[in-house]
Amino acid sequence: MASPDDELLANIFEERAEFLSQTELHRWTATTPRDKSTLAKLKGPGAKLLIGPRGCGKSTLLRQAYFEIQDEGKDLALYVNYSRSLALEPLFHRAANALQLFRQWLLVKVLLGMRDALGDAGLEPPQSLASIVLDGAAFVHALEAGEEPPAPRRYLTPTELLGLLEAWSKDLGRRRCILLLDDAAHAFSPDQQREFFEVFRELRSRTVSAKAAVYPGITSYSPNFHVGHEAEVVEAWYRPDDEDYLDTMREIVNRRLPDGYQRRLRGKEDLVDYLALASSGLPRGFLVMLSQLLGVEEDNDWTPTRARADRAIADLSAAVESIFTSLAAKLPRYKNFVDVGSELVAALGRHLYTFNAEKPLRQKAVTVAFQEPLSPELSRMLAMLEYAGIVRDSHSVSRGVKGVFHRYTLHYAIILTSNSLNLGRSYSVADVIGALTQRDAHAFARVQPKKALGLDYQSKCTLDLVPCQNCGAPRLSEDAQFCMKCGRQLKSASVYADLLTTPIDQLPLTPKKLKGLKEFTNIRTVNDVLLDEENQQIRAVPWVGPVWAKRIRQYAEEFVSV
Repeated sequence: MASPDDELLANIFEERAEFLSQTELHRWTATTPRDKSTLAKLKGPGAKLLIGPRGCGKSTLLRQAYFEIQDEGKDLALYVNYSRSLALEPLFHRAANALQLFRQWLLVKVLLGMRDALGDAGLEPPQSLASIVLDGAAFVHALEAGEEPPAPRRYLTPTELLGLLEAWSKDLGRRRCILLLDDAAHAFSPDQQREFFEVFRELRSRTVSAKAAVYPGITSYSPNFHVGHEAEVVEAWYRPDDEDYLDTMREIVNRRLPDGYQRRLRGKEDLVDYLALASSGLPRGFLVMLSQLLGVEEDNDWTPTRARADRAIADLSAAVESIFTSLAAKLPRYKNFVDVGSELVAALGRHLYTFNAEKPLRQKAVTVAFQEPLSPELSRMLAMLEYAGIVRDSHSVSRGVKGVFHRYTLHYAIILTSNSLNLGRSYSVADVIGALTQRDAHAFARVQPKKALGLDYQSKCTLDLVPCQNCGAPRLSEDAQFCMKCGRQLKSASVYADLLTTPIDQLPLTPKKLKGLKEFTNIRTVNDVLLDEENQQIRAVPWVGPVWAKRIRQYAEEFVSV
């Protein structure tokens, strides 16, 4: 059993806001003026889409908004997490009424959010809610566990739910009901995504508004849902070139770390800034690197060093790239795009290295650009890279007669690991910080896709569709329902089932952690990690403590989530 000190340590380096209490979130979160503007939008009227890659702080903002609305007592806030949506994906391969069940899951989760919100606020739930929630909880649990759900006594509709939310808000004396929907992209199931946004657009009125956290690049909206018109887009990702960025990350350190850890960082503030910049605006990555720098899992007296910082940055770079490569399993039809996309990442690093050669410290570039229009294949690859956080859309810029260029900033950890700043063989941390904070914001390296990837790169970017299980004939399109050769109905493999059997080598774990799991446990697949509910096997590894045990499980949960 973990000691109280172990639990505190695990919470200090907890990267996911949905697992933090209100007290921990308030104490450990640094809120910038930009965050305050975002929170005002999340707490106000109107539909919003909070967009950003994994680890950028979407959940933190939603949870902050939830607690602030609760404390103000004027409105009613519901926090709903849809991260388990992929567990419902097998339904679409075996149940004729899968969309109906999925829609019920979406709606009932909102009712469970209402139950939790009233409990947090110390309010008595209306009798009409209590009668629905009892059956609803069993329904949701069964679906998320992959079991046959009990048939609902009645099927809710979005219109009916909207009416209930309005009535309950009025009865409780609240002006508005605000739905804060986390992990709402359902990124790896187009059917789920389209259904969600059909429901999302219907859950709005003068007193009810929904805000949803989504991913950039790969989120598919329904035909009737028009981004910008149906909902305002709000960016959650910190920008490392903002003036107050380093101050914000330093504040995270000051708020999160106990005095003992902060004392060990005195005189090493440059290493903190080094890691903050390497995180490329993703607080989750910063916390992971910070725990590695301090040797949290190895020795409480370990002195932070440049070498440890470099290893942490290299590990983060590998972890970010693994999020992208895992798309080959989560979106198997795009496997070829992932393969070519990995080549593109390496090519972007090389282009920046060449561009930065002989450039003085203040003229280094971290941005690449492609002349518009971009090919559909390149656009798809860049969208998938953006989802993983490897690139960040920096919008288009005109260069007059030379044309219009679409710019993308490469993740700083990847830039540093590949030495794309071209700082020479021996460079200091101060050189890196100077190059990244004093650089020319308008400089970019122009990339020609065919030169970077080869003249035939577009022909490589084909959909990898499962052939007919009966005769082996290739599918003509991903929407084909029947084989054009033998006429049999085409079946699709379950992405979720395949993900559960994925070897743990695909998780963003260090070689030492992987070796330990294989030597000291029977854990070999992602499902094995999930079945180890109390982390007993994971903790059997000698050098895995509470922080990493919790993190390994979260990596597995995240791998099979949206």
